[in-house]
Amino acid sequence: MNLDALFSVNCGMYVISSALEEKRGGCIVNAVVQVTAFPPQIVASVNKESYTQELIKESGYFGISVLEKDTPLQVIGLFGFKSCRNIDKFAEVKHFKGKTGVPLLSEYSVAYIEAKVIKVLDAGTHFIFLGEVVETDFLDSSKEAMTYGYYRDVKGGKVPRTAATYHEEGEGAGAISSERYRCRICGYIYDSRFGDPDSGVSPNTPFAELPEDWVCPICGAGKDQFEKL
Repeated sequence: MNLDALFSVNCGMYVISSALEEKRGGCIVNAVVQVTAFPPQIVASVNKESYTQELIKESGYFGISVLEKDTPLQVIGLFGFKSCRNIDKFAEVKHFKGKTGVPLLSEYSVAYIEAKVIKVLDAGTHFIFLGEVVETDFLDSSKEAMTYGYYRDVKGGKVPRTAATYHEEGEGAGAISSERYRCRICGYIYDSRFGDPDSGVSPNTPFAELPEDWVCPICGAGKDQFEKL
């Protein structure tokens, strides 16, 4: 079975969020889809280990921030590889409180959605939340939403073990031949063809020529934590 075929299913990149009293949380998800129009309903898949899903179940509401194409990897790393049990992620980004009280990104976001939980499905490693949309709008309709394919293939991003689309990757027939180094901590791959524009590294910059203080744009690991592919 070739699980890479699942990458052909079109996915986006979103921050799903919730809040309860003074507690708030948010994490990256890519499994979000609108399922009905009348009334407008969406489903979102969130890993059971996530603090955010606990807040969603307790509060009964969740928000979705649709990330724009040029969202820095540092922002995706913040919401994708760190836990709200340890830090207040929203203290590090511009945000606002939605109609339902959930925190929503006011930067790096094309649009937002707020939903009331209607049903919860236990899907093994994840909970599937069915929500009825109670508020939604554009923040900047001129921006293009980021797809999971763009994040993975162009920005070189990876997803954590808890992601709905996670699977172990090999160097199969579809692998690209180039100078590539993988972060042992989070799996991010530095590809010299693309560089790391978010950190000021131009395309076609060899790994050896990266500044000594350069760190993984997702998890912050140093160069010594990278291995050549």
